[in-house]
Amino acid sequence: KQWYQRRVRGAKKHHLEFSEGIAPTSEDLSFKIEEVTGVPLSRQKLIHKGKQISIEKTELSKFGIISGSKIMLLGRQHNAQSEEILQKINKVKSDAEQIRNKKTDLEAQLQGIRNGYLPDDLKAEALSKIHKQCISCTEQFMNLIETLDSLQSSEDSTRSLKKSTVLAIQTMLVECDKLMEKL
Repeated sequence: KQWYQRRVRGAKKHHLEFSEGIAPTSEDLSFKIEEVTGVPLSRQKLIHKGKQISIEKTELSKFGIISGSKIMLLGRQHNAQSEEILQKINKVKSDAEQIRNKKTDLEAQLQGIRNGYLPDDLKAEALSKIHKQCISCTEQFMNLIETLDSLQSSEDSTRSLKKSTVLAIQTMLVECDKLMEKL
C-alpha cells in the first residue's frame, strides 16, 4: 500500500509518496515536506481536518491521515538573510549586556567612594575615571543602536526582536544618564 498526501502550500499542491509496507509517521511526513518545500521542521505547522499534527514518531493513521488526505502546511522557508540578521541582533544583545555589567561595576565603584572606602585625596581622580568610563559606555550603547538601525529585515519576528533590543538598550542609556547625574 502506498501513501499519498496532498499538501497545500499557498497555491501550490504537492503529492508525497511513502514506501509500501512501512507505516509513515508524522515525523516522516515532516521530513518529506522539508525535502520538497525547503520549510524546516522547526518552522512547520501541519494541519489536517482543522487539527494540528504534532511532529513525532506517531503513525499518520493515528491522526486519521490516509492515502489521499489533504494536509496544509503553515510555515516559511529558511531565509539565510534573516538568520544572519538574527545572529547580529543576538550579538548586539550580548554586547549590550557586557556594557551593562561594566556600568553596574561603575555604580558599585561610585557607591564605594560615597561610603568612604577611598581616601579624600584620591576621590577626584577616581570620579574622573568613572565619568570617562560612563561616557564610554554611553558611546558604546549608541554604537549598538546604530548597528541595529543598519539591519534591514522584512520578517516580523526579526523586526520584533530588533525593536525589543533597541528598547532594552535605550533603558540602559537612561541608566547611564542617571549614573552621570550622580557624579
